Amino acid sequence: MGRWRSLAVAWYMEPHSSVAWLTERLGEAFPGLDVTPYGEVRLPVQFFDVTRGQWISNQVLGYAVLLRERAEADALLLVVGGDGYTPGLNFVFGHAVLGGGVGVVYTERLRPEFYGQPPDEELYLLRLLKEALHELGHGFGLEHCPDPRCVMSFSNSIIEVDRKEAGYCRRCAARLEALGVEVGAGYVLPG
Repeated sequence: MGRWRSLAVAWYMEPHSSVAWLTERLGEAFPGLDVTPYGEVRLPVQFFDVTRGQWISNQVLGYAVLLRERAEADALLLVVGGDGYTPGLNFVFGHAVLGGGVGVVYTERLRPEFYGQPPDEELYLLRLLKEALHELGHGFGLEHCPDPRCVMSFSNSIIEVDRKEAGYCRRCAARLEALGVEVGAGYVLPG
């Protein structure tokens, strides 16, 4: 039904168990896509800003575009076990090419331990899913949503990530459908 038929999930320095769980959830969220793991990748060291201790997201995103081409997939999500930033921002939870089928999620700030809290794998995975759905939404062509419950709402802090739900509002889900991306019923918010 359109240009979006396959989604590959690649990762760097992230446990395979987390990526396997995420890949399964993305298959539920986008039942019309063939969602498959691409594999673990190595990021070029020059993409890492040693003075900041963060990945330069513009460069990582460009690398993800190349990975999508190598994977011969219509879309690709790259999960990076680390922290990222773009010029002008202290950090980003993720980054995407709007309508280009490519998204990157950085996991360091999604972990409760980053905020001095005890590890909570369930909370971490929920945050990872939300940010993956968000960046893929951008990758498929969605802009930010004004509905604070919608996964497409902008998150400037972990509090805002936790506030939103792991699903698209009806408006964003309808827009995805119009763009050729089927959204699983469990990932469309009621109301």
